Formats: sequence, structure tokens, C-alpha cells
Amino acid sequence: MHPLNTLYEREPEPAETLAPTLADRYGGGFVVAEGTAARPYVLANFVSTLDGVVSYNRPGESGGGPVSGESDEDHMVMGLLRARADAVIFGAGSLHGDSGHVRTPAFIYPALAEEYAAYRERLGRTGLPLNVVVSGSGRVDLREPTFHTPGLHVLIATTATGATRLASDTLPPGVEVRAITDTESDTTAESIPLDALLELLGRDYAVRVALTEGGPKLLAGFVTAGALDELFLTLAPQLAGRDAANPRLALVEGLAFSPATAPWSELISLKRAGSHLLLRYRFQRTNSGRFSGS
Repeated sequence: MHPLNTLYEREPEPAETLAPTLADRYGGGFVVAEGTAARPYVLANFVSTLDGVVSYNRPGESGGGPVSGESDEDHMVMGLLRARADAVIFGAGSLHGDSGHVRTPAFIYPALAEEYAAYRERLGRTGLPLNVVVSGSGRVDLREPTFHTPGLHVLIATTATGATRLASDTLPPGVEVRAITDTESDTTAESIPLDALLELLGRDYAVRVALTEGGPKLLAGFVTAGALDELFLTLAPQLAGRDAANPRLALVEGLAFSPATAPWSELISLKRAGSHLLLRYRFQRTNSGRFSGS
């Protein structure tokens, strides 16, 4: 890969915030705010075509790789974000749609595995970031490599109904299930309150920075919950299109704003990798909401 070319930074970060190799590849320094035990700081990372498609929604081609053209630079940034995060959060749809993918820094960009590990150690993080699979139904394929990766702790966040379903399965070592509710008496909800999930992660798992990688319905849940702090968006120089026979997912699904209510963001940085643009935006938190995905 080639080092990223930084075109704009609202507040340039000192290069020494990263080790020399990472700073060279990223095109400068990298700083992320930390949340609290009550409210972790939430990042989202996606890749999109010029016409807003984040998934071709085809068997074997539903992940971000076909959208980015398997961009090394996009993968490098994804690895950096995973290395920075205490937890990587994704829906069961993403787990199964991108089967075999393991959401660790080294998996997405092995060339910098040692640098990512050293970066985590430098930040005082040990081991791999917690993987959080969000599934309202509890229908999760426990044969996925995510559940069998040595050293990877996995939390399945679900509803009371989903937890009951999973109770009949034998969980692999390092995998646990938690039913997420608003209150102790809220045991019938069919969707997951993401603000309660974030509170749980902050309180019980010491998560201060959480990264969500999708899918678009889960991202919509974080937006609805007013819990999205930053968006890292790689814009790939291609058009995907869509028609009735090929419905394709946009960045946010299952949620439609009016011009008066649409969230606005602030551009933090803009980097270039060939004809790809890597954008970083900051949002303000507002409301509260749920996620009712699979």
C-alpha cells in the first residue's frame, strides 16, 4: 500500500501519537476521544460507492471488500480503528453475510499485525478488542470462526427471548450471552436498546471506545439512539446502482429523516489513497433508540 495523503485536518494531530510506521502509513497522527463507564465513545467505519451503496447484497459479495475493491489503504485504516477500540460491535447479519471474517486488527491487515499489537499495548489495552455480536433473535451460527479464534472474547448481545434460545446451545470457550433490557422488568422486548448495551459495555467490560462496523440497520440504531460520535467513511470511486431485482444497502437502512430532522456532521479529516477518499466526520448525540435486527 501507499501512505495516505492527508488533504485536510480540522485539528492536526501530532505524528508521535502513532509509532513511526503507523504514522507514515496513516499520513499523520491519530487521536480518538474516550468515553466513560456510563457512555463509551462510539465510532463507525464503513466503505461506500459514489452512489451510496455499502453492500452489493449478493452471496459471497455482501461485505465491504467488493465495495472498496479490496483496498489496502481502507483495510489498513480498518485495522487501526480496531486496534484503537475496546470493543467491535456488529450485527448477526454482518456476521453471517461476511462469513469467515474475524473482526480483529491483524485479520483485516496482517502486514501491520505487530504494529497494531504494539499500538494497543502503548494505549494500555491488552489482548484483542471484545467482539460484540448484536442479535435480537439469538439466531447465531456458532460455527463461525469469530467464536473459535484463540484469545478473542465474544459477547452475544440479545433479548431475553434470544438468550433463552441460545441457552440450549453449547457456547465455545470465551463466548458469553447477555440479554440487554432497559430495566430489570423489561423482559419482553423484541429489540435491543443500544443505549443500554453501551452502558453495559462501559460498566461491565471497561469499554471506553466502541467501534461499529455494521450493518446499515445497526448503524441506524446507533443514529436513532443518538449514540454515534464519529463516522469513518471510505468513498470508493465506483457506481453500483440498484434496481428491483438487486436491492442494495445504503449507509443507513430502516430509518428515514426529514430535512428538518436529519443529523448533520462536522468534517474532521480528509485523506486520499489513489482515487479513494477517506473521510472522518463528528456527530453530536441526541435521542435514544433500539435495534431489532436478526
